[in-house]
Amino acid sequence: MNMPKMNKIPFEFSNQATDGKHVLVLSGVIQKRRWSDDKYIDADMLRTNLDTINDDIVIKLNSNGGDVFEGIEIYNYLKDHPSNITVEVTGVAASAATFIVAGANEAIMNTGTSLMIHEASTITWGNKADLKKTLGALETIDDSIISIYKEKTGQTAEQLTNWMDEEKWFTAEEAVQYGFANEVKQKKLPLKIRLISLQLLINMLLKRWNVSQHKQNRLKHLKNLKNKINHKQNHY
Repeated sequence: MNMPKMNKIPFEFSNQATDGKHVLVLSGVIQKRRWSDDKYIDADMLRTNLDTINDDIVIKLNSNGGDVFEGIEIYNYLKDHPSNITVEVTGVAASAATFIVAGANEAIMNTGTSLMIHEASTITWGNKADLKKTLGALETIDDSIISIYKEKTGQTAEQLTNWMDEEKWFTAEEAVQYGFANEVKQKKLPLKIRLISLQLLINMLLKRWNVSQHKQNRLKHLKNLKNKINHKQNHY
């Protein structure tokens, strides 16, 4: 699936408890913060806000990614956290942001959202030896990324490598199909409509049961009639 160049996603962060759950909103670039007012998502931010939390955690995520090492650090932090963690993708989860998805106990894609994976990349300069070192480092990083996706999705290393080479974009439905997410979040119907639908289903099942029961009664009647006929035949 070809996608246009990604637009910059503005930084947004919020942290609140609601309905017995701890909800974090993470939006923007994943990168190590050097100063407390840096507008980036990093592992220290999550540790500061989640270390003492025992409730279920919901992370609403919208990010084009960023630094691979920071993303992997967040992945391992979420994976080791004792709470049940759900990541809900509200816009896009691309590049290093997919590690946040992979670190959750459950991943939910909202309708219309997308997910993207690709090879590690960098900018370098120097002589041949420097470039070879950089290439080796990138290959090692790719292997680390593949191991994360393989554990999350159950896909083969070969398939994941092909997708990363392609810079593969997944729709919400494809993300679920290939194991990156658990479900696509659907808009819930009002309770009254759901109850009416349930009542219609019950009525339909009852009607089918009655029809089936009626057939059984007719079959029983026919068998009784056949037995009576056989009995009369035996006495002639």
